[in-house]
Amino acid sequence: MSYGTRLGGRSDWVMPLPSPAPCPAPVRRTTTATRGANGKTLKIHWLFGLQLLVACTGNITDRVDVEAGSGASANSAMGGTGAAGRASGSGGMKSSAGGPATSGGTSGSSGSGGGTSAGGTSGSAQTDPSQFGTCPDDSPAPGATPLSKLTTVQYRNTVRDLLTASGLDDLVAGVTPLLAAVPDDSTQASFRGLDKRISSDHVNAYFNVATAIGDAATKDATHLKALAGSCATQSTLASSCLDSFLGEFGRRALRHPLSNDELTEYRDVAQGDSPTASSPAEALRNVVVALLMSPRFVNQLELTGTPVAGKDDYFALDGYEIAARLAYTFWQTLPDDELLSTADDGSLATDSGFDKELTRVFADERTQATLWQFWNEWLRFEAFTGFSSERPAFQALAAGEHLGEPGHDHWGDMVQEVRDLTELYTWKQPGTLLDLMTSNVSVTRSADLSHLYGVKAWSGSGSYPTLPDGTREGLLLRSALLVSSLETTNPFHRGAMIRRAILCEALQPPDPTSLPPGSLDPPPPSEALTTRQRFEAKIAGNNLCLRCHQAFSNIGYTLEAYDSLGRFRTEEQVFDEQSGKLLATLPVDSAASVQIGDEAAADVNGPLELNRAILASGRVEPCLSANYFRYALRRDPTPDSADACAFEHLQTKLTASGAVLADVFRQIATEPAFRTRKVGSP
Repeated sequence: MSYGTRLGGRSDWVMPLPSPAPCPAPVRRTTTATRGANGKTLKIHWLFGLQLLVACTGNITDRVDVEAGSGASANSAMGGTGAAGRASGSGGMKSSAGGPATSGGTSGSSGSGGGTSAGGTSGSAQTDPSQFGTCPDDSPAPGATPLSKLTTVQYRNTVRDLLTASGLDDLVAGVTPLLAAVPDDSTQASFRGLDKRISSDHVNAYFNVATAIGDAATKDATHLKALAGSCATQSTLASSCLDSFLGEFGRRALRHPLSNDELTEYRDVAQGDSPTASSPAEALRNVVVALLMSPRFVNQLELTGTPVAGKDDYFALDGYEIAARLAYTFWQTLPDDELLSTADDGSLATDSGFDKELTRVFADERTQATLWQFWNEWLRFEAFTGFSSERPAFQALAAGEHLGEPGHDHWGDMVQEVRDLTELYTWKQPGTLLDLMTSNVSVTRSADLSHLYGVKAWSGSGSYPTLPDGTREGLLLRSALLVSSLETTNPFHRGAMIRRAILCEALQPPDPTSLPPGSLDPPPPSEALTTRQRFEAKIAGNNLCLRCHQAFSNIGYTLEAYDSLGRFRTEEQVFDEQSGKLLATLPVDSAASVQIGDEAAADVNGPLELNRAILASGRVEPCLSANYFRYALRRDPTPDSADACAFEHLQTKLTASGAVLADVFRQIATEPAFRTRKVGSP
């Protein structure tokens, strides 16, 4: 491979890239920026247009090491966990998403022939509402604000939207393959936004995107004019032309007006002699690359603000930082010109101005996409690996359903149904959490899914069809949370998913070395025993298994009222795995004694009674609140801080009579701490 990439088309300006071979020592320029009123500084090294975040006191503690010739992955900007290679995970609906594709991680986890279940949580960090502690009485500060790179989704959106806002939208298609090469964030920490790792693959991908845009934006007079105005097409680059470009494109890219020091640095890139640009196009191209490799561009940096109550580690954000927080929290992209304008005139830093912009930002359709991604990542739909439609037994189970046939996407339809249902009660017919969790309407337009449910597909207008009485209700009993990749269900997976994801209760997977051989293999099909009976026999008399399984197995047994396609059933069909021959039809028992939370165990007869018991437990509201806090703010809570207050306010909104879901999700930005930042210990 080549260890250098040309900048500006000049052989004497070469960008050294991380490689296993040593490269010549790079030439650097260094600038410093003050981190708020505490006098702590951030040093930025320019490496031939690539600005590297080298060190920062305060809560930014780790060196991002992409030295030429190091051959090492860059360290994480938070926590010191290096990430060799790509951060795992994918945006595809059926990808493994960086974690095991099972939901249980307990006895019955996928092994040989074990299959996968929807809604998996194994392999991801557990959200624990108890971590928030108690809300203090005296105006507390929030937890420390970590240095966060833009998530891969945010980075891609930012690049696209920057090009579009700059009149360069025709370049988006050309850069899209390069954006796809930026490593996806992992859901190993529950949400992609919590993956703070950065590797050399990130740096290389950022650089490839920056240079491609720099080349394309300056390749002809038409693009130069869109980028920097007609003055950029002249034979020499006037200082006024450069400053105007930095005042518009630079302000959008870095999300704030450039300081005098920044202007000096970028002027030097364009007009300095290290090296000297041969044309205005080359000078602007070099500045574009430098801007798009800036830590200010690829990270969400908050370095200014006003001290709160004279504290040197707690700051009120300035208008531009508030604009960026609003945009990246709800839109997953950079602030638009209107947000930046309210930062310019100071109105965004006022309560009334902030409320006005929050209302506008929250009403934008990009917020809908962001909130859907919350549900998608929380319920881990990406962990499902797909139906085993090639298996004879599965084909027999799904006979007449067109599953796996061209033009039929049952899994996609199931996930879309959950999106449509959550958006119905958040946006179209604003409702409460209880409305969402007990709804009996069918919102799917899919003929395939409606056939599974035994209803007509919704036409897209008018009243929604209602689900057959006694079969299912609410969010938790939709097929997307019930399906299995095999023809057989796995009650252990289903029960563990409810405990972990919906109730936020910790279930530690067993140590495989402490179990007898075969303990983690699912029990083989039997024409004499139902799935429930086989799984009950699997753990019967084994106290090591029973101690844990008593917490979730009975929940899974109650959900045996649904087959592995999520169809309601009163009888279970048993098929020969090899031939698909129907061996037996056995009655389903979906009654069980279930203990949820601190309440005594109670008998539930079927999934609808289970759903009501889950809602009555009072565990869903804190679990949703804790997960949404971590997703929206991209960090874990600090106990007994303002984080606990925000958590309590979310729960209060969820439980208040008539409180609609949209107001709950908007609540996070109305917390006083949303417009502040806390500096952590060095």
